[in-house]
Amino acid sequence: MKLLLISPRSSDKRSPVGFKVPQAALQIIAALTPENVKGSMVDEHISDIDFSKDYDLVGISIMTATAKRGYHLAKTFKEKGSKVVFGGIHASVMPGEAINYGDAVVIGEAESSWPNLVEDFEQNTIKKYYHIKEPDLSTAPLPKRDSGIDRSVLGIKWPGFYTTKGCPYDCEFCSVSSVYGRKIRNLPIPHVIKDIENAHSKVFLSLDDNVAANPKYAKSLFKEMAHLNIEWGGQSTATIAKDDELLQLCRESGCRGLFVGLESVSTTSMSRMRKTLKSIKENEDAIKKIQDTGIIFHPSFVFGLDDDTKAVFDDTLEFLYRNRITTATFNVLTPYPGTRLYRRLKQEGRLISEDWSHYNHYTVTFRPKNMTEKELAEGYFYLKKEFYSLNNICQRITRLSEISYPGLAQFIYVVFNNIAGRQTLIDSYKTLGMAISKL
Repeated sequence: MKLLLISPRSSDKRSPVGFKVPQAALQIIAALTPENVKGSMVDEHISDIDFSKDYDLVGISIMTATAKRGYHLAKTFKEKGSKVVFGGIHASVMPGEAINYGDAVVIGEAESSWPNLVEDFEQNTIKKYYHIKEPDLSTAPLPKRDSGIDRSVLGIKWPGFYTTKGCPYDCEFCSVSSVYGRKIRNLPIPHVIKDIENAHSKVFLSLDDNVAANPKYAKSLFKEMAHLNIEWGGQSTATIAKDDELLQLCRESGCRGLFVGLESVSTTSMSRMRKTLKSIKENEDAIKKIQDTGIIFHPSFVFGLDDDTKAVFDDTLEFLYRNRITTATFNVLTPYPGTRLYRRLKQEGRLISEDWSHYNHYTVTFRPKNMTEKELAEGYFYLKKEFYSLNNICQRITRLSEISYPGLAQFIYVVFNNIAGRQTLIDSYKTLGMAISKL
């Protein structure tokens, strides 16, 4: 039996520049596959698929933005005689859609269901759906680390590791809790340490939605990671700054940057977000505290929330400049299927597109409440154009020395993140022109 596992890209061509977020899903699936199966993996952000080869079974992990490409790949392989299985967050929330393009769908986490699927395939009794809710992480396999997909920009080795599944916050625009549950589940710490050691790298990305979600567990984990002599970045909430011991242990474990979903600088929007601090002052104090510790604070913002007006773009720029932010992520609010936001906007008749390739964080797919679709698209482009101007990029790179104990990994991250941001500015400009022409 020959198996191919694919993580599709969202477009026909690979992006020429930028950090690729590593992911462990395919490597976990490979580890769950019996040794007698000849398997291979392709991450389309890194390499192209060799369509001249034949496979008995093809597994495709899709997010919403990559679903359209994934369905195209499925059609190609099915025409060649392969059976196709879909997994990933989009297939998990839209299994009825995904099954129209494949032979089976793995819903949710695959740790317990994938071995059953492979056995059923070999016996020619494959089912349409496989779903085991919240498998026990204490028996989870170590990801298969010899796959060659632990690479990012310029071929730099940058593996991802995870320690936790589940999220208690249930944000309206996020589907994580609906797929992985609202209970926080942790991998055994020795399991995490062994996986990091198996990756044979000095630079990593934590794939957790909140690496400090369980402070007691996180402190024990950070103490063990401190012996590994690695550098890593991850995702957290700004509340990590409230626990001095936790923040210091995070730094000592090798953390050099934290992605934090601030989402908005609107005080009204902030007050409605459970996962963020409730005032501009609290968040600014957290930013200073984290960066004074020597950790880059990378905020993420969402534009198009119901409380947003056109003033939000200038307000956000002012916030970024005032707090001397070196890197940031900007997103147009995206009503992903499987979220309460998607259901609400659909019920209100505010969705304007369900072409999943448009669900890319920079294409407007709904009608905002306090501005037009065109104003949202233009405001988003204006903000990125200002933030990623060459002059501002140079100023941010030179300011990196202000962070305590700046290292090479931080310098590389800041440089390439800003270059990647400028590249997505070009991409979003092209999309803006197409989007506005249709509005």
